[in-house]
Amino acid sequence: MDIRSIREKINLIIYSSKAKNLKILKVLSILISMVAIGSLFYFHGFSHDTETAIIIQGIVQFSFIFYVLHYLVKIFYDFEPITFIKDNWFESILVLILVFEGISYNLFDTLIVQTIFNAIGLESLGALSVVFLQFYLFIVVFFELNDNTNIFNNIKIHPSTIFISSFLVIIGLGTGLLLMPEMTIEVGSMDFIDALFTSVSATCVTGLIVVDTGTFFTYKGHFVIMLLMKLGGLNIVSFAYLAAFLNRAGFSLKQDDIIEDFVTKDAFFNAKGMLIKVFALSAIIEIVGGVLIYALITPDMPLKTTGDRLFFGIFHSISAFNNAGFSTVTDGMYAPFIREAYLMHLVVALLVLLGAFGFTVMFDLFTPSLMRDRLKHPWKRPNMSTILAVRTHLILIGIGVVLYMAAEWKTTLSDLTFVEKTIVALFQSVSSRSAGLNTADIFSLSTATLLMLVFMMFIGGNTFSTAGGIKTSTFGLICINTWSIIRGKKSVEVFGRTIPTDDMLKAFTVLVTFSGGMLICTYALCLTEGHILAMSDRGLIDLIFEEVSAFSTCGLSTGITGMLSNPGKLILIVSMFIGRLGTLSIIFAFSRKIISTNYAYPEEHIMVG
Repeated sequence: MDIRSIREKINLIIYSSKAKNLKILKVLSILISMVAIGSLFYFHGFSHDTETAIIIQGIVQFSFIFYVLHYLVKIFYDFEPITFIKDNWFESILVLILVFEGISYNLFDTLIVQTIFNAIGLESLGALSVVFLQFYLFIVVFFELNDNTNIFNNIKIHPSTIFISSFLVIIGLGTGLLLMPEMTIEVGSMDFIDALFTSVSATCVTGLIVVDTGTFFTYKGHFVIMLLMKLGGLNIVSFAYLAAFLNRAGFSLKQDDIIEDFVTKDAFFNAKGMLIKVFALSAIIEIVGGVLIYALITPDMPLKTTGDRLFFGIFHSISAFNNAGFSTVTDGMYAPFIREAYLMHLVVALLVLLGAFGFTVMFDLFTPSLMRDRLKHPWKRPNMSTILAVRTHLILIGIGVVLYMAAEWKTTLSDLTFVEKTIVALFQSVSSRSAGLNTADIFSLSTATLLMLVFMMFIGGNTFSTAGGIKTSTFGLICINTWSIIRGKKSVEVFGRTIPTDDMLKAFTVLVTFSGGMLICTYALCLTEGHILAMSDRGLIDLIFEEVSAFSTCGLSTGITGMLSNPGKLILIVSMFIGRLGTLSIIFAFSRKIISTNYAYPEEHIMVG
């Protein structure tokens, strides 16, 4: 009798207990992971004695041992163990790492991952990697449990509800983490409203700050902010694919325009694959960007250790690509030792541009198979949305560079060479769309330049990107519609195609709701921030600039964010949240569709203009 026959007999014997035992193990895994995660939060967020540290260490070790045993049981119960290992290769690698870590720790009192991070100067990151692993194991087991129990089959979830809830959960967790004493230099120095503001700003990838990020937070605090930026950026771009994936995984989603705008039919049935592509592409871009920034750090910069330089590079790469606007140094890219690092400015600007382009644009333009197909068949072209978004984006960048240089040539740019002036203007034109990073003193800019930046922030970046604003496609459609009306055309046409009326109505809805929201919030700021308006060197333009920056999730500021009262901070928190989610998502989440639209009232002419 061969091994395969023996295996088949064993499977037949244990088959009756398979479902019950695996379900029990999965429930236990979730409970143990939750306890381990809570323990790790306490360990990294609060000061503790040696006895408490030993207890927490024991809890984490037990959770990893249990997870390895759980994984081995799953292999034991599977009819094709080799195939199971191949299909779950990433999980298999993690289990293998845990096994080696356990052997290394018990025999040599050394953790391999911790040693590797220590060797490159990132001591704290090695310890925090355990938190990542616990979260991953929790999520894996959670979805496995749903696959077997279908506990969510009867839950009717609106995509907008998932979208909003996910942001609220991340913001809540971020606020709780930032309130922990170990996150700030001065123990217990951050109050709730400031922690909430920082969490919202990072999760909504805005970049407005009420405290100096560089000096107020510890390494752990910077790490939490970096994690919030990453989750916030990915949340906006991966939402539609995640919604489609959840639908196929057992969740019941009401399909509507929110998903259809982002996910094609092919992508819907390959949502898991698209999610992996989004995560992989973002990781590759951020790692490459971080390495380039690291390589451009000069000896005169106050980043002495290898770990400091690596973290600086990765943090600013994530901040730039996700258009988040945070920096680990005071004054950000305008800090004295960075403001003249023009090659680094170009790298950061490129990262901002790629993030503002969005994943659908990058997939459409740079997927190798599509590029080869277009070379063979020149008549094939990218999607209409891609062409419109990229052209509008590049035109606006060009306009921004020209207007910035024209207004600042003899003032803030007067001491620079032509090349340096061009780089500064280019950086601000790219960053002002949504990134919030600046290589110029925003407060010293002319009113004309501030108004231009307000206009650029209002438009923002491309749809399905990490940028905010009304989006370039919305602005492009409105411009095209206006031009069509001027020419007397009955339909809106672009690049040989007619734009559907529904798309035009959406574009104008976004424009009206965004404008209305900004006006209401600016009016509210005028009521709450009278002390700022009373200052001799401040005025209404500062409040307008701050509000547009928040609502467009840009993050640029003339320097009044830290001066805001608590009601003013709450207004900006709401602005950042609504601006990040998008007004259409908010409308869809709370609106109810009418029963029927198969009727029309008699037409009547309305005077316009």
